[in-house]
Amino acid sequence: MSSQTVANFLKVIATRRTIYKLQPQLPAGVTTKDIQAVVEAIIKDTPTAFNSQVNRAIILTGESHKKVWDAVTNGIDAEAGKLRPASARDEAFGSIIFFTDDKTTEKLQADFPAWAAAFPQFADHSSGAAQITSWDALEVLGLGAHLQHYNPLVRAALPADVPKGWSVHSQLVFGLPAEAAGEKTFIDNKVQIFQ
Repeated sequence: MSSQTVANFLKVIATRRTIYKLQPQLPAGVTTKDIQAVVEAIIKDTPTAFNSQVNRAIILTGESHKKVWDAVTNGIDAEAGKLRPASARDEAFGSIIFFTDDKTTEKLQADFPAWAAAFPQFADHSSGAAQITSWDALEVLGLGAHLQHYNPLVRAALPADVPKGWSVHSQLVFGLPAEAAGEKTFIDNKVQIFQ
């Protein structure tokens, strides 16, 4: 692998940022099938404990997307709390909902009881890896996105054929960026080498 390849990879990570101001459209030349192919590849290739392949995802667009975010908005009492889900409903093109399959985790717990308490955390780690990698890939496709965690409200509003045994982990809301991300500051967080 060349140093330029690594530099390009690191640039994707650095430029992937939270973008709340979105437009409900896709960049020229990008389709929902392209997004589906990317997310499927990431779900397939993201490492999981004991190769359990616990990660799941669905993509909501159109009326399905609007219905879920309308339910989230209406499920929040405080007016200020409604702003973010309402903007997801009205300004974004779609959402990727990330899950883990509870039956897979439960089988691992039964098969490897010494590790039973750790398997839910392992599933969380793998889901997080799939979420961030998907977010990076959307950035490369020219999309803006923000990651949300309205999990119980989203779960209650999902289409009926989404398996009940899938635990919701997050929602990656995406669309065409309407404005650039704001400035970001960094702490000094040196990685030390011990030999």
